[in-house]
Amino acid sequence: MQRGKGPKPISAKRRAALEATGQPVTSTFGIRSPLTGGSSLRRSAAIRRTGGRALRTPARPKYTGPTPEVRALVVARCGGRCEWPGCRRAAVDIHHRLNRKNGGRHGTARERINQAGWLLGACRHHHERVTNPVGEVRNEVEAVGWLLRENQDALATPVLTRHRPELVLLDNAGGWRSLPVPCAEAA
Repeated sequence: MQRGKGPKPISAKRRAALEATGQPVTSTFGIRSPLTGGSSLRRSAAIRRTGGRALRTPARPKYTGPTPEVRALVVARCGGRCEWPGCRRAAVDIHHRLNRKNGGRHGTARERINQAGWLLGACRHHHERVTNPVGEVRNEVEAVGWLLRENQDALATPVLTRHRPELVLLDNAGGWRSLPVPCAEAA
């Protein structure tokens, strides 16, 4: 530090006076900075590097995925294997049937799409295939229930998985059930 520039160190007399009053002394400069958690030295150096402008720490992105308990339900349902029909690869991703940017990012919608009935275990290959589909692939993944539109309910929309050769309904308890068979009307 150049002479005469920046904050002056706190004197021993001032430090003793601060400690006697019970005020926190967090640095040799005696200034508690909320920006850096107490270090005025780091803060003043950062301000000098930015030309005197105060720094704003970037907000940490919020985790918007399922809770560990819900992830465990999905992993238990898929047995650690991709749920795409016929695939035997390890499920390394959790796939949201309703894409979060299509109506599942905020409020109750975020809570709803992070339930087990709205999620599938997928290998990286199939997750990438159904996450950004175009053309014929999009039609295929929508037809088998792996991709939903904003107005669809995953608990009422059947999906084709490796569990059964036909469409099944998923539930929020981490299970699945076959579709009810319509009974023939008596003549």
